[in-house]
Amino acid sequence: MDLKEQYEKLLRYCYMLTKDVNLAEDIVQETYLRFWQSHTYKDTNKELAYLYTIARNLCMDEFRKPKLDDIEDYCELSGESEYEPEARIDSLVIEEALEQIPKDLRELIVLRFTNEMSVTDIAKIVGISRFAVHRRLKEGLMLLRRNIGGEAND
Repeated sequence: MDLKEQYEKLLRYCYMLTKDVNLAEDIVQETYLRFWQSHTYKDTNKELAYLYTIARNLCMDEFRKPKLDDIEDYCELSGESEYEPEARIDSLVIEEALEQIPKDLRELIVLRFTNEMSVTDIAKIVGISRFAVHRRLKEGLMLLRRNIGGEAND
């Protein structure tokens, strides 16, 4: 696993949980420090799950009520430029719809589809079975479709 490659994904994940760019950056830095100081999960093929577990625990420690105050920060993290108004609107619609679903379902959706993590890795991170991850993802996607205005009967 290339840890440098995971930095941006981990930053988006922490931002999704905290809604504060500076706090998310601090948490990611602290995550990497704790990861490098620990020798527990090195060489066990569980580095990715351990990295996200550290980040998740740090975010939960610093929990703040989610809100989208600064659109520029959101666009910076999502990789959008100011010259793509349709992409920005679509992203904001999805972000708003995500905010309306329960936090635990939102977390699973971001890990799976934004950070492109496997169901197995997600199960390790959040401490539930793969079956439960699949079930909750299906539930979360149904709610997300409903919030966006699409059909929820898929």
